[in-house]
Parts: sequence; structure tokens; C-alpha cells
Amino acid sequence: MRIERVTLHTAELQYAGDAYAFAGGRSYQQFTSSVVTLATVEGIEGYGEVCPCGPSYMPAFAKGLPACLDQLVPAVLGQDPRQTVAIDDVMEQALCGHAYAKAAIDLACWDLLGKAAGLPVYTLLGGLLNDSMPLHRIVPLADPETMAQTLDTFRAEGYRHFQIKLGHAMPEDRALLRRLATSIQPEETWVGDVNGAWRRDEALRFSRALAELDIYLEQPCADYDACRSVRRHGAHPVKLDESLNTLADVRRAMEDDAMDAMALKVSKFGGLTRSRVIRDLCVDAGIPMTIEDAWGSGIATAAYAHLAASTPTRCLLNTTDLHRYNTTQLAHGAPDVQQGRMTLSERPGLGVEPDLGRLGEPVRQWSV
Repeated sequence: MRIERVTLHTAELQYAGDAYAFAGGRSYQQFTSSVVTLATVEGIEGYGEVCPCGPSYMPAFAKGLPACLDQLVPAVLGQDPRQTVAIDDVMEQALCGHAYAKAAIDLACWDLLGKAAGLPVYTLLGGLLNDSMPLHRIVPLADPETMAQTLDTFRAEGYRHFQIKLGHAMPEDRALLRRLATSIQPEETWVGDVNGAWRRDEALRFSRALAELDIYLEQPCADYDACRSVRRHGAHPVKLDESLNTLADVRRAMEDDAMDAMALKVSKFGGLTRSRVIRDLCVDAGIPMTIEDAWGSGIATAAYAHLAASTPTRCLLNTTDLHRYNTTQLAHGAPDVQQGRMTLSERPGLGVEPDLGRLGEPVRQWSV
């Protein structure tokens, strides 16, 4: 099997709510998603999707992805897409960094590998260990009344895991969470996601003032060392996200005892090939994970859902249904969501197919 053609489509995903707002004054209503198709000489196609959460969230820029692919695609044309580690190595030699662009190709390779084997990707990643996965729902930053209403809506839809966006001035966040937390149910899991907005002293004051609340603090400070200090001296377990961008970062956090949980965003680490290694390292260390991505439609959701489904239950904190955050769907066959949980089909590969009618004409196309 050899790659003979690569095609890139882009599309705009409209957020289903009023605005997706989080710390630092960042607020988005639309996201640019990129869908890569790898076609083989045998006529089989694989699909990958990458959608950064705006240009100021993580080291990924949607408008730069075509230029990255101009460097990467010549290196992968003619290669066997089933050899995912070899493809990863080829891409690493062709372009330093830009893991998100490599992820688009890597995910399409795993889709092809599954189709060639006649197996769902979760089987190739370790087997189906979770036939139903808990979902967390993000409550965007807003005024307290709006956030309380959003929380009630999600709870009525069956969600029991919530990521509460913080990022006002710390005293306001403290009052906000104290108010929202009056509705916490015993079976619920709550994460206060600060997206790096606080100084270390602010995070510690917040944690000590709300020590009685059973919550995680996610990325309380922008700086890794400050987050590590909050982990050691605060009253809440700390979940890291933006501080972790490579396998080396994850290893360092484990060696430093700097986290109690982590957000494993598949495109940030370069796709499933590298994320699988991080997943297995966390499982061995007993670190629970939210397995997800920054944004995306059905293809991106399916990719990280296969990794989540093949993760031992004890280390899967939750995952998310990003495709349902958008008014537009770019694929058919996305994972099924019912009552705050997600399930995958038994279709081979990622189990999804792009909606070419919505994607329109290709932005780029390369061939042997």
C-alpha cells in the first residue's frame, strides 16, 4: 500500500452557543478546520482532521497548516501509510515542530491502517476497553447567571462531568465557583479550568479559600513551575494542559510530581502515534486523562474517541463530544452521544466519512 495523492479541504465551524469565551479575553464564534485525505494506489482513502481553538490557545495556526503540508506531503507521498511510526519519523525529518500539521496526516494514516486491517482503530490501539465513555461539557466564561443556566441545561441533557471556565479576576472567580458549586451532585466531576490566567499566589489563595470543594484545578498558571508549586501547596488536585506540548514535557511533569491529571489533546502531540505513547505512560503512572482535542468536527472527535475507548477505565477521566459544539457537521458517522456518554461503531478505521458537499473544492492537492 502506498500513498499516491493527498488532498486538503478547509471549512469554517460555527460555535453552537453565543460565544466560546475563556481566560485572557479570548472569545471565538468560528473555527477553521482542515480535513486531509490520503488516497492510496489501491483506491482506499483515509481521513484526518485538525482544528485549532483559535490562534491564541496553543502552538497551532489553522492558516499555517497548508504551508506546513507543502513541506510534509512530498516526504510522505509513496510511503506505506500503515507504517505509522515510520511516517512519523519521515515527517519529523521533513519539518521541525508544527505537531498539529503532522497530526492531520497521522490520523489519516491510522484511518487507512484500520480500513486495510478491517478493524476499528480502537482495536489497533489496544482493544475496546470502554464501550461507553463519560463526556465532560465545557461551560464557557460568562456572567454567573448565564453560566448557571448553561450548567443546568447540560445537566438536564445527562452530562455529569463539567469543565467550568474561569479567568475573571481571582476574587470574582472565587465567588463565581462558590455560587455554582451549590448545585454539585455527588456523582459529578468538576474541573475549574483557568487556562493559565492566575499568578501563583492567586491560585493558592483561591484553592485554600475553596478547600472544601471537591474539584480539579486545570492549568491555574501559565508557567509550568508555578503550576507545580500550586500542586504542592494548594488544596486541590491539579490537571495540566497548556504546559504539556511534548512527551518530554509529560515525563518532566511526572518526575516532578507536578500533576494529578492531564488533558491529552491528540493534535497538539502530533496525532495518535505519539499520543498513544503518552497515554500508555500515563496509564503506567496512574495519571487519569481527559482524552480530547482542541476543536473539530466528526473526524477529529472520532480520532481521539478511539484512543479514549482503548484506554483502561481507571485512567480515563473523561472525553468530550466536540462535534456537537458546532452548528455544522463535516462528516457522517460521528460517534454517538446519549445521556452524557459516547459510543463508537464497529466500522473499520475511524468509522467516519467526510461530507464532501459541505467541504467544497480542495484548497490543495498533491500527487506522486
